[in-house]
Amino acid sequence: MSKKKGELDTTDTAPNEIENISKIRDILFGNNMNEYEKRFEKLENKLAQSVAENKAETDKKMASLESFFKNEVKLLNNKLVEEEEVREKGNRRLLTELEALEDSMRKFKLSTSESFSDTNQQLLDISNTISDQIKELNSSLLSRLDANSSQLQNSKVDRSTLAMMLTDLAYNIAGDTDSKGTDSE
Repeated sequence: MSKKKGELDTTDTAPNEIENISKIRDILFGNNMNEYEKRFEKLENKLAQSVAENKAETDKKMASLESFFKNEVKLLNNKLVEEEEVREKGNRRLLTELEALEDSMRKFKLSTSESFSDTNQQLLDISNTISDQIKELNSSLLSRLDANSSQLQNSKVDRSTLAMMLTDLAYNIAGDTDSKGTDSE
Protein backbone atom coordinates (compact mmCIF):
# COMPACT_ATOMS: atom_id res chain seq x y z
CA MET A 1 0.00 0.00 0.00
CA SER A 2 1.34 3.32 -0.86
CA LYS A 3 0.72 6.37 1.21
CA LYS A 4 -0.67 9.42 -0.36
CA LYS A 5 0.38 12.79 0.57
CA GLY A 6 -1.39 14.19 3.60
CA GLU A 7 -2.38 10.79 5.00
CA LEU A 8 -0.96 9.63 8.30
CA ASP A 9 -0.30 6.10 9.28
CA THR A 10 -2.78 5.47 12.11
CA THR A 11 -1.28 2.17 13.15
CA ASP A 12 2.03 3.78 14.01
CA THR A 13 0.59 6.86 15.69
CA ALA A 14 -1.63 5.08 18.29
CA PRO A 15 1.23 3.61 20.36
CA ASN A 16 3.13 6.86 20.01
CA GLU A 17 0.18 8.82 21.36
CA ILE A 18 -0.17 6.53 24.39
CA GLU A 19 3.54 6.92 25.13
CA ASN A 20 3.23 10.66 24.75
CA ILE A 21 0.25 10.77 27.15
CA SER A 22 2.23 8.66 29.68
CA LYS A 23 5.21 10.98 29.40
CA ILE A 24 3.00 14.07 29.84
CA ARG A 25 1.39 12.48 32.87
CA ASP A 26 4.74 11.59 34.40
CA ILE A 27 5.93 15.14 33.85
CA LEU A 28 2.82 16.71 35.40
CA PHE A 29 2.24 14.35 38.28
CA GLY A 30 5.50 12.52 38.55
CA ASN A 31 5.72 9.63 41.00
CA ASN A 32 2.51 10.74 42.76
CA MET A 33 0.52 9.21 39.97
CA ASN A 34 1.87 5.79 40.72
CA GLU A 35 0.95 6.24 44.37
CA TYR A 36 -2.55 7.35 43.40
CA GLU A 37 -2.90 4.31 41.23
CA LYS A 38 -1.80 2.08 44.11
CA ARG A 39 -4.23 3.81 46.48
CA PHE A 40 -7.04 3.53 43.97
CA GLU A 41 -6.18 -0.13 43.57
CA LYS A 42 -6.27 -0.65 47.37
CA LEU A 43 -9.55 1.25 47.62
CA GLU A 44 -10.93 -0.76 44.75
CA ASN A 45 -9.87 -4.01 46.48
CA LYS A 46 -11.35 -2.87 49.82
CA LEU A 47 -14.54 -1.80 48.09
CA ALA A 48 -14.77 -5.12 46.24
CA GLN A 49 -14.11 -6.99 49.52
CA SER A 50 -16.69 -4.86 51.36
CA VAL A 51 -19.24 -5.41 48.60
CA ALA A 52 -18.50 -9.15 48.69
CA GLU A 53 -18.88 -9.20 52.51
CA ASN A 54 -22.11 -7.18 52.31
CA LYS A 55 -23.38 -9.48 49.58
CA ALA A 56 -22.53 -12.55 51.69
CA GLU A 57 -24.15 -11.01 54.79
CA THR A 58 -27.19 -9.95 52.77
CA ASP A 59 -27.43 -13.41 51.25
CA LYS A 60 -27.18 -14.94 54.72
CA LYS A 61 -29.85 -12.57 56.09
CA MET A 62 -32.07 -13.18 53.07
CA ALA A 63 -31.69 -16.94 53.54
CA SER A 64 -32.52 -16.54 57.23
CA LEU A 65 -35.49 -14.31 56.40
CA GLU A 66 -36.65 -16.73 53.73
CA SER A 67 -36.37 -19.59 56.22
CA PHE A 68 -38.30 -17.55 58.81
CA PHE A 69 -41.06 -16.74 56.31
CA LYS A 70 -41.24 -20.35 55.17
CA ASN A 71 -41.60 -21.47 58.80
CA GLU A 72 -44.23 -18.81 59.49
CA VAL A 73 -46.16 -19.74 56.35
CA LYS A 74 -45.90 -23.40 57.33
CA LEU A 75 -47.17 -22.62 60.85
CA LEU A 76 -50.01 -20.51 59.49
CA ASN A 77 -50.87 -23.22 57.00
CA ASN A 78 -50.90 -25.81 59.81
CA LYS A 79 -53.13 -23.54 61.90
CA LEU A 80 -55.46 -23.08 58.95
CA VAL A 81 -55.64 -26.82 58.42
CA GLU A 82 -56.32 -27.37 62.13
CA GLU A 83 -59.00 -24.68 62.17
CA GLU A 84 -60.61 -26.17 59.06
CA GLU A 85 -60.63 -29.58 60.75
CA VAL A 86 -62.12 -28.10 63.92
CA ARG A 87 -64.75 -26.25 61.89
CA GLU A 88 -65.49 -29.35 59.86
CA LYS A 89 -65.92 -31.40 63.06
CA GLY A 90 -68.12 -28.65 64.49
CA ASN A 91 -70.16 -28.55 61.29
CA ARG A 92 -70.58 -32.32 61.35
CA ARG A 93 -71.57 -32.20 65.03
CA LEU A 94 -74.04 -29.38 64.36
CA LEU A 95 -75.45 -31.25 61.37
CA THR A 96 -75.88 -34.37 63.51
CA GLU A 97 -77.56 -32.36 66.26
CA LEU A 98 -79.78 -30.62 63.70
CA GLU A 99 -80.81 -33.95 62.21
CA ALA A 100 -81.55 -35.30 65.71
CA LEU A 101 -83.56 -32.16 66.49
CA GLU A 102 -85.49 -32.47 63.21
CA ASP A 103 -86.19 -36.11 63.99
CA SER A 104 -87.40 -35.31 67.50
CA MET A 105 -89.52 -32.44 66.13
CA ARG A 106 -91.03 -34.81 63.55
CA LYS A 107 -91.80 -37.35 66.29
CA PHE A 108 -93.23 -34.60 68.51
CA LYS A 109 -95.38 -33.35 65.64
CA LEU A 110 -96.69 -36.85 64.97
CA SER A 111 -97.41 -37.53 68.63
CA THR A 112 -98.93 -34.09 69.08
CA SER A 113 -101.13 -34.40 66.01
CA GLU A 114 -102.25 -37.85 67.16
CA SER A 115 -102.82 -36.49 70.66
CA PHE A 116 -104.71 -33.48 69.29
CA SER A 117 -106.73 -35.76 67.05
CA ASP A 118 -107.58 -38.00 70.00
CA THR A 119 -108.30 -34.97 72.19
CA ASN A 120 -110.45 -33.38 69.50
CA GLN A 121 -112.41 -36.60 69.14
CA GLN A 122 -112.82 -36.82 72.92
CA LEU A 123 -113.93 -33.19 73.07
CA LEU A 124 -116.41 -33.80 70.25
CA ASP A 125 -117.78 -36.87 72.05
CA ILE A 126 -118.01 -34.96 75.36
CA SER A 127 -119.64 -32.02 73.59
CA ASN A 128 -122.19 -34.30 71.95
CA THR A 129 -122.87 -36.03 75.28
CA ILE A 130 -123.26 -32.70 77.09
CA SER A 131 -125.49 -31.40 74.30
CA ASP A 132 -127.68 -34.50 74.58
CA GLN A 133 -127.77 -34.15 78.39
CA ILE A 134 -128.71 -30.46 78.05
CA LYS A 135 -131.51 -31.39 75.63
CA GLU A 136 -132.76 -34.06 78.04
CA LEU A 137 -132.52 -31.68 80.99
CA ASN A 138 -134.25 -28.96 79.02
CA SER A 139 -137.09 -31.25 78.02
CA SER A 140 -137.30 -32.57 81.61
CA LEU A 141 -137.41 -29.01 82.97
CA LEU A 142 -140.04 -28.02 80.41
CA SER A 143 -142.18 -30.97 81.32
CA ARG A 144 -141.82 -30.21 85.04
CA LEU A 145 -142.59 -26.56 84.38
CA ASP A 146 -145.66 -27.56 82.43
CA ALA A 147 -146.67 -29.94 85.24
CA ASN A 148 -146.10 -27.31 87.91
CA SER A 149 -147.94 -24.74 85.84
CA SER A 150 -150.94 -26.99 85.41
CA GLN A 151 -150.82 -27.91 89.11
CA LEU A 152 -150.74 -24.22 89.98
CA GLN A 153 -153.63 -23.57 87.61
CA ASN A 154 -155.65 -26.33 89.28
CA SER A 155 -154.90 -25.34 92.82
CA LYS A 156 -155.11 -21.65 92.23
CA VAL A 157 -157.12 -19.63 94.74
CA ASP A 158 -159.41 -17.12 93.26
CA ARG A 159 -158.88 -13.46 94.03
CA SER A 160 -161.83 -12.77 96.21
CA THR A 161 -161.06 -15.69 98.49
CA LEU A 162 -157.48 -14.57 98.71
CA ALA A 163 -158.57 -11.01 99.52
CA MET A 164 -160.84 -12.22 102.32
CA MET A 165 -158.13 -14.41 103.73
CA LEU A 166 -155.63 -11.55 103.72
CA THR A 167 -158.22 -9.25 105.35
CA ASP A 168 -158.89 -11.78 108.08
CA LEU A 169 -155.18 -12.12 108.61
CA ALA A 170 -154.83 -8.40 108.94
CA TYR A 171 -157.63 -8.26 111.52
CA ASN A 172 -156.08 -11.09 113.45
CA ILE A 173 -152.84 -9.28 113.59
CA ALA A 174 -154.52 -6.11 114.69
CA GLY A 175 -156.51 -8.01 117.33
CA ASP A 176 -159.91 -7.42 115.85
CA THR A 177 -161.50 -10.86 115.78
CA ASP A 178 -165.07 -9.56 115.88
CA SER A 179 -165.05 -8.08 112.46
CA LYS A 180 -163.75 -11.35 111.14
CA GLY A 181 -166.86 -13.17 112.04
CA THR A 182 -169.13 -10.58 110.46
CA ASP A 183 -167.34 -10.31 107.19
CA SER A 184 -166.98 -13.99 106.60
CA GLU A 185 -170.69 -14.70 107.18
